[in-house]
Amino acid sequence: MKKQNVFKQASRLILIILASLWMLFEDWVWDSIVALMKVAGRLKAVNRFETFLARQNQYLLLTLFVFPFLIMIPAKLYGLYLITSGKVILGVSIFVIAKGLITAFITRLFMISKDKLLQIKAFAAFFFWFKEKKEWLYSEVRKLPSWQTARAWIAQLKMKLSSLRREKT
Repeated sequence: MKKQNVFKQASRLILIILASLWMLFEDWVWDSIVALMKVAGRLKAVNRFETFLARQNQYLLLTLFVFPFLIMIPAKLYGLYLITSGKVILGVSIFVIAKGLITAFITRLFMISKDKLLQIKAFAAFFFWFKEKKEWLYSEVRKLPSWQTARAWIAQLKMKLSSLRREKT
């Protein structure tokens, strides 16, 4: 019984650490992608494409989410192949660039098509279920003293870096 309790506590700790790291990463990535896509949205070609997408049927928009994943899989596999072939930097670069570009595209596509996608009952049900679970997990992690301490350290680090930049200029 004691081993089971220790295993349960260790598993919970590992999951909390992974969730915390994911949350920090996701916050940073999401903010960066949104900023990048706003800049890209100012380009005429991108703006026209987004306008075209916004006029499309919700089922067509839903199918468009499949294509980036189909592109990402071979790119990731090629990146892994390069890594295992000893070309670690090139492999990791391809892996990260593919993931970043596809994630940026999917994020922007979702931002453009969210209202139409939510008209599909199954999509809406999954979206709100997922959102509820994610919000619950985030609220649980944010209650942890270690999360609060980490956020305070990050805020202090940002302030110090900001003041150092101001001093240099």
